[in-house]
Amino acid sequence: MPRDIGRRFALVLSAGLTVVAALTLLILGAPPGAEAQRKKVVSIAAKEPDTLDPHSSTIGQSQAISRFLYRGLTRFAIKDGKVTTAEVEPDLAESWTISPDGTLWTFKLRRGVQFHKGFGELTAEDVKFSFERQIRRAPGTRFGVNLEVIKAIEVVDPYTVQITLKAFDPVFPLRMAGYQQGYIVSKKAVEKHGEQFKWNPIGTGPFYFDRHSPREKVVLKAFDHFRGGRPQIDEVHWFDVPEDATKLIGLEKGTFDLVYPEAVTADFEAQVQKMGAVMDRRGPGSQERFYINMTKPPFDDIRVRRAFMHAIDRKAIKETMYPGRLGRLAVSPVPAGYFGHVPVELPEYNPDLARKLLAEAGYPNGFTVKNYFVSKSFFFPKVATLAQEQLRKVGIVVELQIVEHATYHEHIRKNLNPFVLYGGTRLPDADPWLSLFFHSSEIPDPATGNKGSNFAHYRGIDDLLAQGRQERDPKKRAAIYHEAQRRIVRDAVCLPISEVPGEWARNPRRVSTPFDPEYGEDSLHFSYNYPELLKLLY
Repeated sequence: MPRDIGRRFALVLSAGLTVVAALTLLILGAPPGAEAQRKKVVSIAAKEPDTLDPHSSTIGQSQAISRFLYRGLTRFAIKDGKVTTAEVEPDLAESWTISPDGTLWTFKLRRGVQFHKGFGELTAEDVKFSFERQIRRAPGTRFGVNLEVIKAIEVVDPYTVQITLKAFDPVFPLRMAGYQQGYIVSKKAVEKHGEQFKWNPIGTGPFYFDRHSPREKVVLKAFDHFRGGRPQIDEVHWFDVPEDATKLIGLEKGTFDLVYPEAVTADFEAQVQKMGAVMDRRGPGSQERFYINMTKPPFDDIRVRRAFMHAIDRKAIKETMYPGRLGRLAVSPVPAGYFGHVPVELPEYNPDLARKLLAEAGYPNGFTVKNYFVSKSFFFPKVATLAQEQLRKVGIVVELQIVEHATYHEHIRKNLNPFVLYGGTRLPDADPWLSLFFHSSEIPDPATGNKGSNFAHYRGIDDLLAQGRQERDPKKRAAIYHEAQRRIVRDAVCLPISEVPGEWARNPRRVSTPFDPEYGEDSLHFSYNYPELLKLLY
């Protein structure tokens, strides 16, 4: 929305714990600023990103805004007017060839692709640097596990890069897509800014970073030299608005054009429809689940882990959070729509059996989990509270402590929670999903600085993941991942709850998208695949 509301934000001290940006009803109805009237400005209400380094955050809002700034060698394909995450097409690479054994990939880069702010032309050195910083686990990077298949990277010439794999990898083109580990950053910019690259981002995307006002907004501007042509939108103002209620008021008043909600409830959707806005739904969606740390007493006893699972009424949580079509009940540790997914038999809700298992494990009166940290954002507090009440009925008392979302991510990687509530989306294939959440190399360890996401501390499918990466027959490969899912359930280390599509609210009178709002896009970015295709209508 063409409104400069930044200076109208007020900082409010909330419960003595955090300072947040808030809008009053008067402000939400205020007239647009003169500067904004001269420009095509889209205003987005979301949460503040914790970094703008695309390789360094698993938080949804950070991954969402990264798509405005960066691109990869490949991109998710547009087919028959829809975006699919099952196939890729050229992006920063104009073409590639593969050796007969599938281990040598030669990428030819497009000539003339420019980085933001005068950092020069994209070259093979930038590609090599972007991947190697993650492979060697540069401080703060999170997605190196997705690139462990790489044996060597060679710069043949400024526009040619050869990547040698340790073995054939059937999902390698997906790994090269502009998402998480696939984003290409400017080598010169990272070397210049060091740790501060996170707030001095340089990519090749349709928008470049202009400024960041903490707890207020991030401003992006259209990149004149974007490979796909300058976006029609001049500026993107990404406002830090923690509360969904405030976002909805702003959407109705015309202050915000797009809203990235914390959680889409039936009431949220009803309010969006009532004001004449639309929900843009994108698959394959995010899975919400619990991981149980099998090394942390008393959960090192499988009977306790099974008791936990039987105490959780997954259907009740799903229907409370996402009634009807707002979500689906998860049926496997790998989400539906991912290659290798198979429905498995998950533990049924049975509180009597939960109590029996606890007694057998030596806890006839249950036990208490103290200082259990929960993010204040998105679905976390609501799901945690529902689970807390269900667990209490079998004698497991969980004392919740609500913290900021970034703090939550820090704490769970310090192994402070014996079981971890988590959500998210990854490349739609069982290998990267299972590798990130269940491979032993991803066990978080503050002593070594490993900030992985194997919160169950599980080591039971490393062999299957290795087999899956070598198997070239799709049916046999899928069977390997089916067995991996069955082992995870057998060992009681993960309890999937719900699967929820990615959803934003949009004012269709202000902003248009070329894709159908009802699953016209599959997206992994928590955002629009191609924000450069958004158009301001007035």
